[in-house]
Amino acid sequence: MTERHFKKILIANRGEIALRVMRTCRAMGISTVAVYSAADARAPHVRFADEAVHIGPAPSKDSYLNIERIIDAAQRTGAEAIHPGYGFLSENADFAQACEAAGITFIGPAPDAMRKMGLKSTARQIMSVAGVPVVPGYDGEDQSFEVLRERAKAIGLPVLIKASAGGGGKGMRVVRYERELEDSIEAARREAEKAFGDGTLLLEKYIDCARHIEVQILGDHHGNLVHLFERECSIQRRHQKIIEETPSPALSPELRKQLCETAITAGRAIEYTNAGTVEFILAPSGEFYFIEVNTRLQVEHPVTEMITGLDLVRLQIEIAEGKPLAIAQEDVKQNGHAIEARLYAEDPSNGFLPATGTLHEWDEPASNDGLRVDAGVEASTEIGIHYDPLLAKMIACGLDRETALRKLTYGLRNLVALGVQTNREFLIHALEHAELQSGSYHTGFIEEHLDELIAKDADEDVLFASVVALYLLKLSQAEAAVLPHVPANYRNNPFRDPSIKLQTGGEAFEISYRAAGDGSFALKCGDWQASAPLVSFELSRELGTVRVAIDGVQRMFRIAEASDQFFLQSQSSSRVVTRSPRYPRAHSASEHESAYAPMPGQVLKILVVVGQQVSAGDALVILEAMKMEQTLRASTAGVVEAVLVKPGDVVAPGDTLVEIAAISSSPIAGV
Repeated sequence: MTERHFKKILIANRGEIALRVMRTCRAMGISTVAVYSAADARAPHVRFADEAVHIGPAPSKDSYLNIERIIDAAQRTGAEAIHPGYGFLSENADFAQACEAAGITFIGPAPDAMRKMGLKSTARQIMSVAGVPVVPGYDGEDQSFEVLRERAKAIGLPVLIKASAGGGGKGMRVVRYERELEDSIEAARREAEKAFGDGTLLLEKYIDCARHIEVQILGDHHGNLVHLFERECSIQRRHQKIIEETPSPALSPELRKQLCETAITAGRAIEYTNAGTVEFILAPSGEFYFIEVNTRLQVEHPVTEMITGLDLVRLQIEIAEGKPLAIAQEDVKQNGHAIEARLYAEDPSNGFLPATGTLHEWDEPASNDGLRVDAGVEASTEIGIHYDPLLAKMIACGLDRETALRKLTYGLRNLVALGVQTNREFLIHALEHAELQSGSYHTGFIEEHLDELIAKDADEDVLFASVVALYLLKLSQAEAAVLPHVPANYRNNPFRDPSIKLQTGGEAFEISYRAAGDGSFALKCGDWQASAPLVSFELSRELGTVRVAIDGVQRMFRIAEASDQFFLQSQSSSRVVTRSPRYPRAHSASEHESAYAPMPGQVLKILVVVGQQVSAGDALVILEAMKMEQTLRASTAGVVEAVLVKPGDVVAPGDTLVEIAAISSSPIAGV
């Protein structure tokens, strides 16, 4: 392969990965081209690039997954190469082939390798022939339900249903009981067809208490292939990784050597070039099995960069330029420990449902030695329903694992994201959990400890509500045209302290307050009371910072206001506090006998018709948001009175989708 030097690269992606690739390009003196949908016209990655091309409306199928438009954007701007990032078209062999046909270099593996590994069933067969151990399972062509059911029974429950053409947890279901097989196969097939255009499924024996270990490999066009050691990816929700680290605390030096050498065998079996990841399941017995090869850069690649000192994107570009690898296997060393956490717009306490909204405030912790933030958002960014809810990755490294964990936790505590629900506190709780701290966790960690990880302190609810009460009090004083020093609602003959009604965490609070002569306030809510001197106060109508001493303990709160909602965050926690309406709206009984959207999304399928009788647990509507399906079910028996949406409709949280009339006199709760 003849060496060349790229002058301009188009990044066929968005968000934090597009920005991450562009930074390396800029450091190498290479111009960049961004592509963007209508929803991303003012996104950070668009402004950061040297040029940007609009490629279609918001839905990814019409923009970021549109091969013809992306190729056209590269040709119009004179880009010699395309970097696909991860997700979207990054593992699409047809896209790589189209780039080649257009005379544009695809920065990734050859289309043939992508096709071989793109179908997990084919990948299993190739690796088995190469002597790489694979998980017992079924990867045959007969995809009938009857065959899949019999094969699952033969393998032995529990089994893992997987989309042959996909990854990222899409089209994946764990089945522990035979009665769940039919629904799980149907849901997995539908999700696989939606995400990857291919509903082919495979079955694998589900190994309880296993760990998920992957090995980073790099191959050039001159026959060189090296590994960059392993990453531990066992902390997962919905089969998607959220915390990754390297080195893995589960591996001995001997097992690490064996695992990495097996990854090289896998890479050579498909003549792999560029960056890729060989993924394994590690059983409690110490045996490991091949899962798949991800033929792209991974979300968690920064932890490898932190401990090796290598820039994987730079290496990808140099390989695509035809250069031989500048490193030999003996040059690659593990130095220290690195760990990454993914910050998502989602609600862990509500099944990790994705969240939408406006980021009114985004403030990353100050960069320091060993702390890195790869973000794709900024203040005022709109988080919509069309794309993955990943906001940022935070990566920390240190001389040892304890130091890296401490730095990462500190970084998360000092990251401010106000205006949309995130998993920040969930990540902090996970990182501080004794099992994760010990390194003895497995892929069932979140499921086993979910109640602990999502637990909230009830005393914090009233504390955050009280801070909002003080914020509103000081704001009204600051905006007062006359006598701003006089407390709001002042009476010279009061019969009771002024109060305000607020809601947070599903609870209502009435906070009363009384100004004291020393600048402090006496706060009270039911049996709770506290003395609260305001230490400092900075505010505007939308954003504010309050430092308050509650019973002698100072804490700082960041506040963002949007209508009657207040988004608050301290180092330890965050809350959304709502000001209660003075005159609550009356609700008719029929409104409570309905199915409501639990998250923003698009209606994928209506499963009932008007007049249909439903029982508790019956499926009503399937919603899709941010690459995830959610099935709404009836909470009790009734008759469908009205279906208020149709497939394709975009709905907001709380929107009524289906109205149900009770069969009996007992009320029907909303779904």
